[in-house]
Amino acid sequence: MNTIHFVMMGKGGVGKSLIAVTLAQYLAKLERPLNCVDLDPTSPTFKQFGALNVEHISIVDNEANIDPTRFDVLMENILKSDTDWVIDTGAPTFLPLVNYLAANEVFSFLVESGRRVVIHSPLVGGVAMHETVSGLKALLQMSDCPIVVWENEFFGPVALNGKRFLQTTGYEQFKSRVLGVVLLEKKDHKTAEADLRSMHARRLTWNEADEDDGFMTMQRNRLKIMRRDIDGQLDKIDL
Repeated sequence: MNTIHFVMMGKGGVGKSLIAVTLAQYLAKLERPLNCVDLDPTSPTFKQFGALNVEHISIVDNEANIDPTRFDVLMENILKSDTDWVIDTGAPTFLPLVNYLAANEVFSFLVESGRRVVIHSPLVGGVAMHETVSGLKALLQMSDCPIVVWENEFFGPVALNGKRFLQTTGYEQFKSRVLGVVLLEKKDHKTAEADLRSMHARRLTWNEADEDDGFMTMQRNRLKIMRRDIDGQLDKIDL
């Protein structure tokens, strides 16, 4: 059964495209046939990673409403394929897309058509935490699809009142739907974090960075350690 991975969050700049890029590379490493799509109408970061062959599709009209015809084309392509998909949905279209998906029962239709749907959503620390928590709640309430929560510590500890997501009542309410939690651990901003930011600023994949002379040996080693850690966490999740 092929799986459609939707990466979704209404708050921009919280690591959504990082998740899409990381997830796509993980699935590709497993040698699973894969299509990648970037739906962000204004900042298609996922598309800019050339090695991943990401297609950019604008599904909104001039008034930022979901264009049903454009989205229907995407659905046709999904239903005609026998591959996995990673779809980065774009923060600017979060609310209209969530409403459109719910009104048209898109996820239920995909499941009934023999596809598996998995939602991926970031939680961040710092000032944007409450907004990402609200976005996650909206996704959990929108459908019955399983979800992977990515705790992104790059903006600070991902905790409310000292409690991480797995310790909250929100998790207890929806834990049957949570496939797993991936921790994007805060790193030293002068070393590992700087290496990761440089890699993504240059739109390089893990493999490309490992072969790039612009990274010194220890930089490449730190990136390998990060990849090993994240892939190890993904190995424990039924993707």
